[in-house]
Amino acid sequence: MEIRLENLTKVFTTKRKGQVSNVVAVNNMNIEIPSGTLVGLLGPSGCGKSTTLYMLSGLQKPTEGKIFFGEEDVTSVAPEKRGIGLVFQNYALYPHMTVLQNILFPLQNMKVEKEEALARAKEAARLVQIDELLDRKPSELSGGQQQRVAIARAIANKPKILIADEPTGNLDSKTELEVMSLLKRCVKDFNQTLVMITHNEDIAKMADRVVVMKDGNLK
Repeated sequence: MEIRLENLTKVFTTKRKGQVSNVVAVNNMNIEIPSGTLVGLLGPSGCGKSTTLYMLSGLQKPTEGKIFFGEEDVTSVAPEKRGIGLVFQNYALYPHMTVLQNILFPLQNMKVEKEEALARAKEAARLVQIDELLDRKPSELSGGQQQRVAIARAIANKPKILIADEPTGNLDSKTELEVMSLLKRCVKDFNQTLVMITHNEDIAKMADRVVVMKDGNLK
């Protein structure tokens, strides 16, 4: 699915010692991301990458501008209704649940019929090559395996858009290349659009397109 940002702006207002100041985190961003593209947001800390991702996912509302998924204006749509899959740097797995239960959890929250949810979860696990680990707990997995669980959970409902926050940030160099290859395959196989944050230029080069940000602006 195509993503289009129009004049997207985020301003944070802070008050300190009676003084009010505005910080422009994202400044009038205009960008079109074609469907089926893997895009890497690259830049130093504080450049506006995370804020852009939070607005895409609906976790933060823009101060100005609009966000379109295809032809739909999702600027004010709640995160759970945007039809996206989220992958986090810290995996965000439930430690008391098995791999299968972690993958099933969002499907259950969406009231997907039990047999269909189970089929989707097992298919997602097979695609990311963790189908032999379904009965294990996160503490029994390596970092790469935990990230595969997080990816399986994100793709189980076959979203058209994936949003990933430093998906390889906690992994060693060999494993991060494996995870990136996996993400690229998901994009290709499901014709998904993936927007991810990274500080790693080598990882960013594996994307179809790199968007470099600095001080809230596109470079």
